[in-house]
Amino acid sequence: MERKIGISIGELQRKHGDLEALRVAKALGADAVDISLEAQDYRREASIYSKDDAEIRAYYEGLRDRAQALGLEISQTHGRIEGFRNIPAEDDALVDNARRDLLATAALGAPVCVMHTATTIYLGPDADPKLMHQLSFDQFTRILPHARTYGVKVATETFGDATGRNCCDFFGNIKEFLITFQRISAVEDFADWFRICIDTGHSNKATRYNNNPAPADVIRMCGKDIAVLHLHDNDTLTDQHKMPLTGTIDWNDVFDALDEVGYHNVYNMELYLGHFGPDLLEETAAFGIKVLRSFLDRRDEKKN
Repeated sequence: MERKIGISIGELQRKHGDLEALRVAKALGADAVDISLEAQDYRREASIYSKDDAEIRAYYEGLRDRAQALGLEISQTHGRIEGFRNIPAEDDALVDNARRDLLATAALGAPVCVMHTATTIYLGPDADPKLMHQLSFDQFTRILPHARTYGVKVATETFGDATGRNCCDFFGNIKEFLITFQRISAVEDFADWFRICIDTGHSNKATRYNNNPAPADVIRMCGKDIAVLHLHDNDTLTDQHKMPLTGTIDWNDVFDALDEVGYHNVYNMELYLGHFGPDLLEETAAFGIKVLRSFLDRRDEKKN
């Protein structure tokens, strides 16, 4: 079975620029990439998002053409990483940027854009559960019409603990996460455009709270609604974004679960490439790709 290995390239984009980051990722052995969009802001003069739609589209179509020439798939993008905060002006700005994320995603030829939801990091551990659910519902039901317009899906990302809060993020509780996901998906016309991004590291951190399940069982609970992946490992205590097999996650169980739910798309890793320092971003990415590819090859050999 052909298995495509992808990698999130935000750090490479910041170091090399968008075009060169694609070449570097291909040279390091990636079959596919997750392009970072979250730093773009239409209010910053230097941002491509400050331009009009035609210029945004042309810029990202240029990246798409570069990737195609390299034989590199753009499997997903990462858009907004801050969800609604219940501050109207900021929430409106998030929707404006999210629309541009989806325009860029379509221009890149990627099928899915990953976005975060409302979070305890900003709203506090004592935030009203009704407010958290409503903010998430409002956020995505305002963004999803744009997804439909541009013909790309939005994937909401599984959460873990609330960084800096010493508690489980509200949507790190997988039951709360699925309540809102299912409520949004039940809205007419939205089911086709709303999916889940499994973030194994986040789900691993959430296991410290609320009897949350291991990442593999989160995958089983989310099932066929999974569109894309952020694969990475940790010690359950911090969001280390380490390569698979270097933390506490049971990776055999993770890939068993992915097989069980019928996931056979790109196996994308979201690694902290600067773990060993800025001079070793490329070597870290290359080694992570080799580790995952070797692991999957050994699994396939055992099955055969």
